[in-house]
Amino acid sequence: MNAVARGLAIVAAWSALVGSGVVAGSPEEDFRAGLSAFNGGDFAKALRLWRPLAEDNDARSQAGIGFMYHRGLGVKTDDAQAAFWLRKAAEQGQAEGQMMLGTLYFFGLGVPQNYAAAYAWCELAQDNGQGEAQFCRDAALQSLTEDAQLRDAFRMVRELRERFGHVGGQ
Repeated sequence: MNAVARGLAIVAAWSALVGSGVVAGSPEEDFRAGLSAFNGGDFAKALRLWRPLAEDNDARSQAGIGFMYHRGLGVKTDDAQAAFWLRKAAEQGQAEGQMMLGTLYFFGLGVPQNYAAAYAWCELAQDNGQGEAQFCRDAALQSLTEDAQLRDAFRMVRELRERFGHVGGQ
């Protein structure tokens, strides 16, 4: 194959890749495409688009994957995996991830049941604008029946605020 033919073959191959959508968009475009796929029920596509973003610490994608594992959407239900991804999102200040992680602690799904941790994560989620977190927080607070448990919960809130407080509400 001569140089011109080889050049044309490379151009043709590149055009096929670009035209087929194999070349990824920006992280924001990939997240939005994953969200559109998720909302349309194409969970496999959402996971395929979000996983690389989640591995690169995109908190929204981590929370989305955590939710998918919790609900068994396109993957086998696995609350330990849900907790893994939700913790990554929560530790970046992602309010929905914080609330969902708190909910897992409340019910003991994928993590040991811990009302103090549920209260703390849901309190942080509410700090970060997740309005529904109040229900989880209040239920956890009512489940804390001993003074030592309450002190532990309030200590955890202080520690979580210091470590993972509001970072811009991803």
